[in-house]
Amino acid sequence: MDAPSTSRALGAANDLIDLLRLAEGAAARLAQEVHGVSHEHAALITRELRRLRRSAEQLELEVENQVSRERSTLIA
Repeated sequence: MDAPSTSRALGAANDLIDLLRLAEGAAARLAQEVHGVSHEHAALITRELRRLRRSAEQLELEVENQVSRERSTLIA
C-alpha cells in the first residue's frame, strides 16, 4: 500500500468503527425506552452492532499490522 492508500484505509476503518459505535449507542438507548417485542428487537440490534463494531476493530488492527509489515520490508 502506498501512503495515501494507507491513510485512506485507516481512515475508513476508523470511520466505520465510529459509525458502528454511534449506531450501537442509539440502539441501546432505544432498547431502554421501549418494552416487549420492541425492546427485544432493539436489544438484538444492539448486540449485532456490538459484534460488528468488534469485528471492525479487529479489521483495523489487521490493516495496521499489514501496514507495519509492509513498512518493515521496505526498510529492510
